[in-house]
Amino acid sequence: MGVHKEQLTLVIGGGAAGIEAARVLGQAGYPVVLVEKSNRLGGVLNQLASSFPRWEDPAQFVEPRVKDFEKCEKVRILLESTVSGCQKVKNGYQVKIDNKGVAEELQVGAVIIATGFELMDLSGYGEYGHGSFANVFNSLEFEAVLKQWAAGNKPEKPPVVAFFKCVGSRDRSKGYPYCSKICCMYTAKQAGLVKDLFPDGRSYVFYMDYRASGKEYEEFVRSVIEDKHVRYVRGRPAKVLPENGRLLIRCEDTLMGVPVEVRADYIVLAAAIRPSQGTAEMAQMFGLKTDAYGFIEPEPFEAVKVQERVFLAGSCGFAVETLGALQQGAAAAAQAIAVLHQAD
Repeated sequence: MGVHKEQLTLVIGGGAAGIEAARVLGQAGYPVVLVEKSNRLGGVLNQLASSFPRWEDPAQFVEPRVKDFEKCEKVRILLESTVSGCQKVKNGYQVKIDNKGVAEELQVGAVIIATGFELMDLSGYGEYGHGSFANVFNSLEFEAVLKQWAAGNKPEKPPVVAFFKCVGSRDRSKGYPYCSKICCMYTAKQAGLVKDLFPDGRSYVFYMDYRASGKEYEEFVRSVIEDKHVRYVRGRPAKVLPENGRLLIRCEDTLMGVPVEVRADYIVLAAAIRPSQGTAEMAQMFGLKTDAYGFIEPEPFEAVKVQERVFLAGSCGFAVETLGALQQGAAAAAQAIAVLHQAD
């Protein structure tokens, strides 16, 4: 078997999955080029106020790894850069990179796609007021609000915050039929953070059901309900109406069989997760198979292998939490190392 450590691996996307893939490859002595379209590494982690199920600070993941990259000669980071083209060649790909407006070509022996996700456009849910009422946010927008509150920029009175789950997920008529997997957990996290910041405030979660299928996940949600006193209401709100500067929510509690009215100061919509535009572009560029919704499909009985010398990591394959993204990033790096060891 040949050992080809001189061959480059291209990692596309600098979120949790891409960072972990580049870190594993670099520490193993394999040269890596990590291409990130924004001006910093971290992806969605940069937007988060906390994480589940252990209330960890995402910045404590990103910052040490950025420092590790600065010390690792094997890892080259290209920020504000994109992959603009590729051509299949023997033992890899010839790729074109737009590096801050400067064209560059590289021959790589393996490619790891970690282009992440985005939230669906909520304009189809006009009844909930996103884009019409100032205090209606999607989940990522509300993370910025939580950061402001944690930094001391709080409202004068403890707020009432209502969270609507499955907005677009599991909705065949206006959204997507699939479950977006992580919404139950990050909604519980956000509702719990509101109670930590405002013990006298109130958090409501409107839900169809909740899914907590991960280590410590069920315990996490139960602690939010029982210890932090977040109220879960089983039912889908029909509409949001403005009322004297607040937001009126009407819903039927389907467990109790009674109507519920809540006057909230803020509403947070857990929008469905879908593939990013970058995922669509890379799938087309490399000729990758995708599912009906645009998520990249691995080969049969493979976790991260998409085709010869191309691997996926993170939410370009489907919605995944941070830990899952790290695991897939490490797995993709291991697969890339294996393919770089193949004989000519």
